[in-house]
Amino acid sequence: MNITNPKVAIFFLAFLPQFADSTKGPITIQIMMFGGIFIIATILIFGAVAWSAGFLGKWLKRSDKAQVVMNRIAGTVFAGLAIRLAITER
Repeated sequence: MNITNPKVAIFFLAFLPQFADSTKGPITIQIMMFGGIFIIATILIFGAVAWSAGFLGKWLKRSDKAQVVMNRIAGTVFAGLAIRLAITER
């Protein structure tokens, strides 16, 4: 997901080098280690978000009360958007 995102490349180029210390070894290896840590953290976070979303989605589908509440919220949002569209002047 982040490979095609230019902001991630800019982050790595601008932020991470300030933590590299040439007295502690080759800079390239340090940057690669920082990248590896970032990859591991990203996998853990994205995995946790995906698992949580799947769990929450299944729970919401099983709950009739949650379905009613979500439908009412969606209806209210759509009604509000319709009113705004009706009263908006060009």
